[in-house]
Amino acid sequence: MEDLKNFNLKELKNIIKELKFEEFRAKQIFDWIYKKKVLNINYMKNIPLKLKDELIKKYTLSSLNIIKIQKSKDGTQKILFELLDKNKIESVLIPDNERITLCVSTQAGCGCNCSFCATGKLGFKRNLNAAEIIEEFIRASFIKKIDNIVFMGMGEPLLNWQNVKKVIGILSDKDGLNFSQTRMTVSTVGIIPVIKEIAEENFKFYLAISLITANNDLRDRLVPFNKKYPLKEIINISKYYNKKTEKEITYEYILLKDINDSEHEAKDLAKKLKEIKCKINLIPYNESENSEFKKSDENKILKFQKILIDNGYKVFIRKEKGSDISAACGQLAGK
Repeated sequence: MEDLKNFNLKELKNIIKELKFEEFRAKQIFDWIYKKKVLNINYMKNIPLKLKDELIKKYTLSSLNIIKIQKSKDGTQKILFELLDKNKIESVLIPDNERITLCVSTQAGCGCNCSFCATGKLGFKRNLNAAEIIEEFIRASFIKKIDNIVFMGMGEPLLNWQNVKKVIGILSDKDGLNFSQTRMTVSTVGIIPVIKEIAEENFKFYLAISLITANNDLRDRLVPFNKKYPLKEIINISKYYNKKTEKEITYEYILLKDINDSEHEAKDLAKKLKEIKCKINLIPYNESENSEFKKSDENKILKFQKILIDNGYKVFIRKEKGSDISAACGQLAGK
């Protein structure tokens, strides 16, 4: 049976019409799902029993099962979900002062195979549908009030763009959760055609690109998708995105000890990005099981940051959150 969270309000209205009920019932159902956050059709008290019976025959409202919640010493919480087909995904609640960011997965596994990422070693299982991604949010919101959403958990969001796009529309719908797109970030390794589509539509969310290095040959080795969408094209689409949206891009740069953390690399990065409106997040590598990579030394990270700042960039060093429970960037593996 299909989950009702796979449908936006317009689609839900069409379903209600086909069932020969009044159109306003769709908005009531939408309200039960997103404002009251029910996960059982029977709990919708002002919906006629006959309509509920018809919906129950064809639809469900629950796609995920929480297997375990782990809590880090820094307050980060990792939620392990099991999907109906027994695949597993993870979401992470990340505290920062008084704000909570939810990191959601968009795929079971990942086909990008980035050499430093634990999720990439799982391989690609399947795309999550819109309902599964939305339910990550709903289930997590029972634990903590969520201030921001980042689509940068397990999987490559732009390789599941149609579902991610639908999720963004549903979550930001004023008749639903009314969760502002300005509090959302979508992260990608650089899927050029979808970035172009995003630039040409009226989205309000922020775009983050995992750059990793400014050296194309090195990026080929670290990020296999670079062979399809090379660094030069990522630079060009970034300029196009700036021009079309007038918004800056966030570049995510994971620092790998003695691989991409040299002063030369920092200067090369400053040169490559000089015409782009952006900010840079430096992410000290979070070591994972059986990984050949190590975290950069702190003094090298600070030198790297200083070179970029001296070249006029806004540069932030990402705080390590949840690494003790394998909940940090690049560590999610559905365990």
